Amino acid sequence: MTVDSTTISLWDILILFFILFFLYTVIYPQSQLKKIRLQRLSRLRAMEKRWGSRVLTMIHRREAISMFGLPAYQFIDEEDAEQILRWIRKYRDYPLDLILHTPGGQLNASIQIARALKNHPKKTRVIIPHYSMSGGTIIGLAADEIVMDKDAVIGPIDPQIGDFVRGLYPAASWVYAAEKKKGDAGDITLVMSDISRKALNLTRKVAKELLDGKIEPGPGGENRLDEVVERLVSGELVHITPLSAEEAKQLGLNVSTDFPEEVHEFMRLFRPVKASVEYVE
Repeated sequence: MTVDSTTISLWDILILFFILFFLYTVIYPQSQLKKIRLQRLSRLRAMEKRWGSRVLTMIHRREAISMFGLPAYQFIDEEDAEQILRWIRKYRDYPLDLILHTPGGQLNASIQIARALKNHPKKTRVIIPHYSMSGGTIIGLAADEIVMDKDAVIGPIDPQIGDFVRGLYPAASWVYAAEKKKGDAGDITLVMSDISRKALNLTRKVAKELLDGKIEPGPGGENRLDEVVERLVSGELVHITPLSAEEAKQLGLNVSTDFPEEVHEFMRLFRPVKASVEYVE
């Protein structure tokens, strides 16, 4: 092929195509993401000014804008813990608001974040616009106040034990299986049961530590701390059980449904991967 006395080979056309493809799949999404992040930061600054606190978000969700358009699944991990602990230390002289949207994640990281939040000297709030399950609930228990949208949910905090081969199962179920089979239980079941007992004891201990002094006494003035902890930890509830704001209040948690509308506006700046729901703005 000849254009203006310059020979363009098929290889040149392919190179040009790949350059354009790279720009479209990598550079453009990243530029869009940077623009959206700047908008999010602007909203966060506005919330800080209005509330008189420092605001941090931990949002775990798949976004439409990502590398090569492939959404990444996110959960609470050590990197989250490192960043949040740094934030808590930096603003120890300010009230803190943590906006949480997470399916949960690693138990050790969740406990680390929760303890740091509980030990913060100023008032702390965890704000839940949609859901904060499992490890996210553990973090919520550490705050002075949990602020939930009336339709938002939290969940039980019973540990999930397993591996990539067998999958994850509730710790209480491993214990039940070992007790049910007794002498017929295999080595793996016995090992998982032992680990599960230890994980349950750890989670109970942490839940009591986080909720100490926060649970309203029962009708007769009795201490309900153990009752609330067992309800959340024991495995009585399936791990994915959605507990509404009202149910969380009835359980005894310090939950408010006086939800700030600007948080919903902030969440609109996250673009969902699925486009199966449509409506007119």
